[in-house]
Amino acid sequence: MRKSKYTIQIENEKDKLKIIELPNHLKLIYDFVPQVKSFSLGISAMVGSREDPIDKPGEAHFLEHQLFRRNRHRTSTQTTREFERTGTINNAFTENEYTVFFIKSLNENFEKVFRLLADFILCPVFEKHDFRKEQKIILEEIKSYEDDPEEYIFDLGNTLMFPNHSLGNPIAGTIKSVSSFQQSDISDFFDKYYNAENLVISYAGSHSIQEVSNFSNELFEDFKTNKIEYNRLPIPTNTLDKLIVKKKIEQSHILMLKRFDNINSDYIMKLKLLNYIIGEGPSSFINQNIRERQAIAYSAFSVVEHFTDTNLMQIYFATDKIAISKSKDLLNEIFEKIAGKKITYDLFSISKNALLAQNIYKNETTYERMLNNIRLYQLDGNFDFDRDFEKNIKSINYEDFLKWASELFNNIEFSEVQILQK
Repeated sequence: MRKSKYTIQIENEKDKLKIIELPNHLKLIYDFVPQVKSFSLGISAMVGSREDPIDKPGEAHFLEHQLFRRNRHRTSTQTTREFERTGTINNAFTENEYTVFFIKSLNENFEKVFRLLADFILCPVFEKHDFRKEQKIILEEIKSYEDDPEEYIFDLGNTLMFPNHSLGNPIAGTIKSVSSFQQSDISDFFDKYYNAENLVISYAGSHSIQEVSNFSNELFEDFKTNKIEYNRLPIPTNTLDKLIVKKKIEQSHILMLKRFDNINSDYIMKLKLLNYIIGEGPSSFINQNIRERQAIAYSAFSVVEHFTDTNLMQIYFATDKIAISKSKDLLNEIFEKIAGKKITYDLFSISKNALLAQNIYKNETTYERMLNNIRLYQLDGNFDFDRDFEKNIKSINYEDFLKWASELFNNIEFSEVQILQK
């Protein structure tokens, strides 16, 4: 195969994965997936709600919405019809530390739909009429989150864990902040953060590396490179806190949170496994003890969210107010089991195999590969621990893991959010 004329920063021959730097410093993650008839492609700005001004949450998310509205070549309706005409799936989403615009399409549509997607970034038009319309839509979106306790409690949890910090604000913003936005707030955000050095194109499919890199360069070679230096606000001190809110609801909702500021890749891998054991899997402690045996909660689980400089474990359950105390007692028993090295080898083995299988399933779809590569680039700019997921998850020793988890959960304390029934 003829070599790419672009700078290859990272190359993994086993996985046919390359990170290429185009002449204007835009990064292309190329992930070769042979013998597929479709491809997935995402354009990601490596900025998200974390870049929102602390007093104006929601700007990054608002921009994502408005970029869909109009560009110099098409209206949103025209773009939607062109995507749909080719059977292309397209969408976008904003996270704390990155924003993604993506497509899934058939191979023969590659250049046409890539160009349609790129126009969102290359030639947006910011009109006041579109701004006002999107403002109304987002305000309704925020209301829908606040009406759903299971959604709302996670926003409150971030506020508790990251006080006076943009990570503590809702990604969509608040009614107050979004209502106060002016068009200039959104266009200024675009001008500041959307440039070639902040963009990553992630491709997964069977087109050649020459075709993908050449067309990427053709589309973006004149895109602005006026990068403005900015420093993310450091995360606040890791402290314990509690928040109680009362609403007219049928169930009480409880969220327990713990920050782990170690971002070492081995540590994160063990944390993923421990989270699965606690409350992600069907055989997990939470599912078996709180739901299956005691039948006091329908929805109960744990999840770990990864940021560039910390990890946040969140344990959630919803139950009747009379069962809150019993549920928390059961959770404390689970924590004591972990601290006492009482995770059975069977549960340890089940959880490792489940995580391994999940990783294989993800890597068999171009969409998941495309998206996973963006997530990994966002986290650390390389693929060391996740591209070697199978080797690394298998290498976790049972006795070593018990000791590590025991030390982590010895006398552990969680912050807590409660949304209680009035």
